[in-house]
Amino acid sequence: MPDRPLELSRRDDGFAVTARWNSDTGSHEINGPDEVVIRISDEATPEVRRHGITSSVLHRIGRQVDDMVAEFHDMPSAGAYQVMVGRYIERRLAELAQARGATANGFEADLLAVYEDLANRRHADPLGALATATGRTRAALGRLLDVARQRNDQKGPSRERRT
Repeated sequence: MPDRPLELSRRDDGFAVTARWNSDTGSHEINGPDEVVIRISDEATPEVRRHGITSSVLHRIGRQVDDMVAEFHDMPSAGAYQVMVGRYIERRLAELAQARGATANGFEADLLAVYEDLANRRHADPLGALATATGRTRAALGRLLDVARQRNDQKGPSRERRT
């Protein structure tokens, strides 16, 4: 994270939203902004001005903030394809966890299995897709995948290839 505050902005149907990160949390986990400002933009229609910032607007702006968090952490934005991939990852990780038992060790191996599946399907950014779906940074996921690879190496020859 930079030493100076970082600010990202979006415009959405008559509204401007700005997200600011002012401090370093010292964590490698995904973090949201310290501050979000929503204002009616100068280009807003009279109807937007009449209704102001409603719960519907807040819901829509929430998706914009999610995209800015992804951009801030160098993760892919959540377009339709990314949403579909994210749902697949969440479902597949849940299936793998259920198969091995929810309390059993093996989360790293599950992540590696999903990563390899995405890579074999020629996904453009399997690590980024995992980061988006799990809420972890690329660096944190890289460490978890390395742990899984090391465990696989101890069991015998590994078939996975990092892309």
